[in-house]
Amino acid sequence: MSNKFGALTDHFSLASDDLVLVDSSEVPVAQDRTDAQDENGDITASAFHGNTAGDLKEVSCTYALKSGSLNLNTLYLGELETGLVATSLEASTSNTEWPQITISGTKGVEDVCNPDSAGTRFQLPNITLQGCKRAQIMGFTVGDNCKLTGSSLSASIELAQQEDGEGEPVAHGVSGGTYEVSADFVGITASPSWTVTLAGLTETQTPGSAEGQAAWHTGSGTAAGTLTRTV
Repeated sequence: MSNKFGALTDHFSLASDDLVLVDSSEVPVAQDRTDAQDENGDITASAFHGNTAGDLKEVSCTYALKSGSLNLNTLYLGELETGLVATSLEASTSNTEWPQITISGTKGVEDVCNPDSAGTRFQLPNITLQGCKRAQIMGFTVGDNCKLTGSSLSASIELAQQEDGEGEPVAHGVSGGTYEVSADFVGITASPSWTVTLAGLTETQTPGSAEGQAAWHTGSGTAAGTLTRTV
């Protein structure tokens, strides 16, 4: 029996000397069930569909940026290669760990529909992370006399599926493309605050303030943007 301890699969082929693969998963897409009922409401026949061939699988990889730097605009959602679509990405930083990047998607899909020669990928925003243990800014500046304790970026697109008469997938497409940045702060001599600076990023929630007993005041803010479709 082969030893599976520590055996990880780099589904998105992103691992490098700086970007280390630390977790991966591959789960077959579950089939749907359709029942036929008799006059008593009892099931007399059942059929299963949606992934009969077993080709569709949900995949995910988490990477740690242990050194160097990574500009997120070198990463994409959408059709990365034939049969593989990345549908979401989350990048997080903290004052307790190295930057973590998790990408999820589906493999075994049909060739993605390319309407009017439009691209089938969406580029991430121009944000550079450093490979070190610290909370890092993502398109904003931190207000005076407060400190950043963590930040994250979440991006996603929609994967559409067309099924045939038997409920089996015969076509796929991608659309949408949004992202959200959030950040956590602690106030030192002033309330938590930030200024959103990245072009195309709009503040949706200013940092509030949680004022615990005998505790430093904390707060968090969010901002949202739109991903650009590219070839």
